[in-house]
Amino acid sequence: MTFRASLVSLTAAACALPLATAPVPAAAAPAPAADHHVAIRSITLRPENPVVHPDRPVRLVIEVVARGASGREGVTIKVEPGAPPASAPQAGPQNRQQEEESVQRREPGWRTWRFLPERRLTRWYPTGLWTVTAVAKASDGTRVVRHSTFRLRHAADFSAVQVRREDGAVRVRGVLNRLDPQGYLDYAPFPRQRVKIMHRPERGGAWEAVATAATDRTGRFTRKIRGHRGGEWRVYFPGTGRHAPELSAVHRIG
Repeated sequence: MTFRASLVSLTAAACALPLATAPVPAAAAPAPAADHHVAIRSITLRPENPVVHPDRPVRLVIEVVARGASGREGVTIKVEPGAPPASAPQAGPQNRQQEEESVQRREPGWRTWRFLPERRLTRWYPTGLWTVTAVAKASDGTRVVRHSTFRLRHAADFSAVQVRREDGAVRVRGVLNRLDPQGYLDYAPFPRQRVKIMHRPERGGAWEAVATAATDRTGRFTRKIRGHRGGEWRVYFPGTGRHAPELSAVHRIG
């Protein structure tokens, strides 16, 4: 997916996977600062940790802070699955808006280039590591290339969670699901995963992991816990490189 943009204003783009850009409020593209070499300071992605849900594909907003870039296509980006090239230079600090604004006040040659792909990332795009490659080009043809990475994950979800007293202990059971990889359903059972059972004695207190449980081939898990009879309970899935973390609803035993 390749995009081109002007400063705070986007133009149509040729796309590798194919995605297009959408316009944002336009502003005149200022001439590049003559006393600055072309450079890319940062690449910022929103959302920072994109997660695809059955009914909520991900729309990315990508901002590149650069200086010395010339023309309405002075900065272009490519977004594609996989890791950046070995030893490739990485863009500076990401997702630090206040720091970027401070730098721009001190060095007015820095400008923000915003990209708004119209096509959203759905369940059919590969999960795992993705790379954003930004290229800034000066009027003399000088180019700089920087990379930034993110992980695209599919959503997980708990269902049928129950917390009940049983034989002087507490039985916690439920089902862990994931976005259906086949696309037939919204969610399908998530087998062979480990979840944490969390407890706190009273509302507003700190949560503590008191046990773990593993899901079977149908995504079901169950665990009996002794020593914590009352209070509030919930289940936590810590996530994987391809699936997002998830917390169940809170269940209270009086």
